[in-house]
Amino acid sequence: MRTEMKTFIPICCVCENVRGEAVTPGAEPEWGPLKTYLDTHHLTIGGYRLTHTYCPACAGQFTKLGRTARPAVTEEHHDTDTNVTPTILDAFDHMQQCDLDMLVEACPTLTWNQVFSEVDRLSRMGHLRLSHLGQGRYSIERPQSVEVVAGF
Repeated sequence: MRTEMKTFIPICCVCENVRGEAVTPGAEPEWGPLKTYLDTHHLTIGGYRLTHTYCPACAGQFTKLGRTARPAVTEEHHDTDTNVTPTILDAFDHMQQCDLDMLVEACPTLTWNQVFSEVDRLSRMGHLRLSHLGQGRYSIERPQSVEVVAGF
């Protein structure tokens, strides 16, 4: 049985830019949109796999953040956009249970990172429940006994 080699493309898990090749030997590789990379290298869906990393710009931002004290996550203090929580919880008014990809599709105004971060926060607060489905997939649902107060 013949297996086809797939190209692994490093993608920044924050800004979603992908790492290309260095223009000149010894130079830093360039980062840019996935579509541009796919078009340049004539790759189609199924011909590549994404591997997550951080681009230099995002890694620098996280390094700066790591040097400052961060407060504990509580209901009173969270650094999310004010529309993220209501958008995610509104999506659950239309579906009782989903996985992360389904939730991202149900929240088209949010990025994958915004949804993931807020689901993580809401699950730690007990407002969402994650169940392991296997193979890196999780089911997300709202617990029946928890009332969510608007504006938290």
